[in-house]
Amino acid sequence: GIMNLIGEYSGDQENGRYHGKGVYKLENARYEGNFRNGEFHGEGRMFVEGGSFQGIWRQGKLVEGCFVFKDDLKHKRVEDKKEWDYCTSSDPRFYNEILEGVKVGDKLRHQSAHRYATSLPKGCYDTIDGYFDPKKHTVFSYDNNEELRIPDKREIDWIKEHCRIGLD
Repeated sequence: GIMNLIGEYSGDQENGRYHGKGVYKLENARYEGNFRNGEFHGEGRMFVEGGSFQGIWRQGKLVEGCFVFKDDLKHKRVEDKKEWDYCTSSDPRFYNEILEGVKVGDKLRHQSAHRYATSLPKGCYDTIDGYFDPKKHTVFSYDNNEELRIPDKREIDWIKEHCRIGLD
Protein backbone atom coordinates (compact mmCIF):
# COMPACT_ATOMS: atom_id res chain seq x y z
CA GLY A 1 0.00 0.00 0.00
CA ILE A 2 0.91 3.64 -0.26
CA MET A 3 1.94 5.32 2.99
CA ASN A 4 0.41 8.70 3.76
CA LEU A 5 3.37 10.97 4.56
CA ILE A 6 1.25 13.91 5.70
CA GLY A 7 1.66 14.16 9.44
CA GLU A 8 1.80 16.46 12.43
CA TYR A 9 5.03 18.04 13.65
CA SER A 10 5.76 19.61 16.99
CA GLY A 11 9.20 20.91 17.86
CA ASP A 12 11.98 23.26 16.87
CA GLN A 13 11.96 24.99 13.48
CA GLU A 14 14.35 27.15 11.51
CA ASN A 15 13.41 29.08 8.37
CA GLY A 16 10.03 27.32 8.32
CA ARG A 17 11.56 23.82 8.27
CA TYR A 18 11.80 21.14 10.96
CA HIS A 19 15.19 21.74 12.58
CA GLY A 20 16.42 20.69 16.03
CA LYS A 21 14.47 18.42 18.37
CA GLY A 22 10.95 17.39 17.45
CA VAL A 23 8.21 14.79 17.08
CA TYR A 24 6.66 13.91 13.71
CA LYS A 25 3.46 11.84 13.85
CA LEU A 26 2.21 9.89 10.84
CA GLU A 27 -0.88 7.70 10.55
CA ASN A 28 0.97 4.49 11.56
CA ALA A 29 4.32 5.77 12.82
CA ARG A 30 5.95 8.39 15.05
CA TYR A 31 9.50 9.77 14.85
CA GLU A 32 11.05 11.36 17.95
CA GLY A 33 14.47 12.92 17.68
CA ASN A 34 16.62 15.37 15.80
CA PHE A 35 15.86 17.06 12.50
CA ARG A 36 18.00 19.08 10.13
CA ASN A 37 16.62 21.07 7.24
CA GLY A 38 13.29 19.21 7.34
CA GLU A 39 14.72 15.66 7.49
CA PHE A 40 15.42 13.11 10.24
CA HIS A 41 19.05 13.84 11.07
CA GLY A 42 21.02 12.85 14.17
CA GLU A 43 19.81 10.66 17.02
CA GLY A 44 16.20 9.49 16.79
CA ARG A 45 13.61 6.71 16.99
CA MET A 46 10.87 5.81 14.50
CA PHE A 47 8.10 3.95 16.33
CA VAL A 48 6.05 1.56 14.18
CA GLU A 49 3.83 -1.44 14.88
CA GLY A 50 5.96 -4.12 16.52
CA GLY A 51 8.86 -1.93 17.66
CA SER A 52 11.07 0.95 16.60
CA PHE A 53 13.98 1.87 14.35
CA GLN A 54 16.53 3.61 16.54
CA GLY A 55 19.95 5.08 16.05
CA ILE A 56 21.63 7.77 13.99
CA TRP A 57 19.84 9.22 10.96
CA ARG A 58 21.45 11.14 8.09
CA GLN A 59 19.28 13.06 5.61
CA GLY A 60 16.23 10.93 6.43
CA LYS A 61 17.94 7.51 6.40
CA LEU A 62 18.93 5.31 9.34
CA VAL A 63 22.72 4.90 8.96
CA GLU A 64 23.67 3.49 12.39
CA GLY A 65 21.44 1.47 14.67
CA CYS A 66 18.79 -1.18 14.29
CA PHE A 67 15.17 -2.22 14.63
CA VAL A 68 14.20 -3.08 18.21
CA PHE A 69 11.17 -5.32 18.65
CA LYS A 70 8.61 -4.67 21.42
CA ASP A 71 10.26 -7.38 23.57
CA ASP A 72 13.62 -5.46 23.34
CA LEU A 73 15.17 -7.96 20.89
CA LYS A 74 17.53 -6.01 18.64
CA HIS A 75 17.58 -7.00 14.97
CA LYS A 76 20.95 -6.94 13.21
CA ARG A 77 22.46 -3.47 13.08
CA VAL A 78 22.22 -1.46 9.86
CA GLU A 79 26.00 -1.14 9.69
CA ASP A 80 26.64 -4.89 10.21
CA LYS A 81 27.38 -6.85 7.07
CA LYS A 82 27.06 -10.28 8.74
CA GLU A 83 23.81 -12.22 8.86
CA TRP A 84 21.55 -12.10 11.89
CA ASP A 85 22.29 -14.98 14.29
CA TYR A 86 18.81 -15.25 15.83
CA CYS A 87 16.47 -18.14 14.94
CA THR A 88 19.02 -19.79 12.62
CA SER A 89 19.81 -23.43 11.95
CA SER A 90 22.77 -23.18 14.37
CA ASP A 91 20.61 -21.52 17.08
CA PRO A 92 16.87 -22.07 16.49
CA ARG A 93 15.75 -20.52 19.80
CA PHE A 94 13.28 -17.64 19.87
CA TYR A 95 14.40 -14.57 21.82
CA ASN A 96 11.88 -15.30 24.60
CA GLU A 97 13.36 -18.82 24.92
CA ILE A 98 16.85 -17.33 25.33
CA LEU A 99 15.45 -15.05 28.06
CA GLU A 100 13.77 -18.09 29.67
CA GLY A 101 17.16 -19.85 29.87
CA VAL A 102 16.62 -22.45 27.12
CA LYS A 103 20.07 -23.61 25.97
CA VAL A 104 21.09 -24.48 22.40
CA GLY A 105 20.20 -28.17 21.94
CA ASP A 106 17.42 -28.15 24.57
CA LYS A 107 13.84 -28.95 23.51
CA LEU A 108 12.29 -25.73 22.23
CA ARG A 109 9.24 -24.41 24.11
CA HIS A 110 7.57 -22.44 21.32
CA GLN A 111 6.54 -23.07 17.70
CA SER A 112 6.31 -19.36 17.01
CA ALA A 113 7.19 -16.06 18.63
CA HIS A 114 3.54 -15.02 18.91
CA ARG A 115 0.34 -16.08 20.65
CA TYR A 116 -1.28 -17.67 17.58
CA ALA A 117 1.28 -20.47 17.35
CA THR A 118 -1.27 -23.22 17.92
CA SER A 119 -4.00 -21.97 15.54
CA LEU A 120 -2.15 -22.21 12.21
CA PRO A 121 -4.39 -24.15 9.78
CA LYS A 122 -2.93 -27.23 8.07
CA GLY A 123 -1.19 -26.37 4.80
CA CYS A 124 -1.18 -22.63 5.55
CA TYR A 125 1.88 -20.46 6.28
CA ASP A 126 2.39 -18.33 9.40
CA THR A 127 3.07 -14.72 8.29
CA ILE A 128 2.94 -13.43 11.91
CA ASP A 129 0.35 -10.75 10.99
CA GLY A 130 -1.91 -13.59 9.84
CA TYR A 131 -1.71 -16.81 7.84
CA PHE A 132 -1.32 -17.36 4.10
CA ASP A 133 -3.68 -19.87 2.50
CA PRO A 134 -1.97 -21.07 -0.72
CA LYS A 135 -5.25 -22.46 -2.12
CA LYS A 136 -6.92 -19.03 -1.88
CA HIS A 137 -3.72 -16.98 -2.53
CA THR A 138 -4.69 -14.76 0.42
CA VAL A 139 -3.39 -13.76 3.88
CA PHE A 140 -6.11 -14.00 6.51
CA SER A 141 -6.33 -12.62 10.06
CA TYR A 142 -5.91 -15.06 12.95
CA ASP A 143 -8.44 -13.00 14.95
CA ASN A 144 -11.47 -13.17 12.65
CA ASN A 145 -10.33 -15.09 9.52
CA GLU A 146 -11.01 -11.98 7.40
CA GLU A 147 -8.85 -11.19 4.37
CA LEU A 148 -5.83 -9.01 5.23
CA ARG A 149 -4.23 -8.86 1.78
CA ILE A 150 -3.57 -10.67 -1.47
CA PRO A 151 0.21 -10.97 -1.78
CA ASP A 152 1.96 -10.67 -5.14
CA LYS A 153 4.05 -13.52 -6.59
CA ARG A 154 7.27 -12.20 -5.03
CA GLU A 155 5.75 -12.17 -1.53
CA ILE A 156 4.16 -15.61 -2.04
CA ASP A 157 7.56 -17.04 -3.03
CA TRP A 158 9.14 -15.42 0.07
CA ILE A 159 6.37 -16.77 2.35
CA LYS A 160 6.76 -20.32 1.00
CA GLU A 161 10.53 -20.20 1.44
CA HIS A 162 10.70 -18.58 4.91
CA CYS A 163 7.46 -19.08 6.87
CA ARG A 164 6.42 -21.98 9.08
CA ILE A 165 3.73 -24.24 7.58
CA GLY A 166 0.82 -25.74 9.54
CA LEU A 167 1.24 -29.50 9.72
CA ASP A 168 -1.86 -30.61 11.67
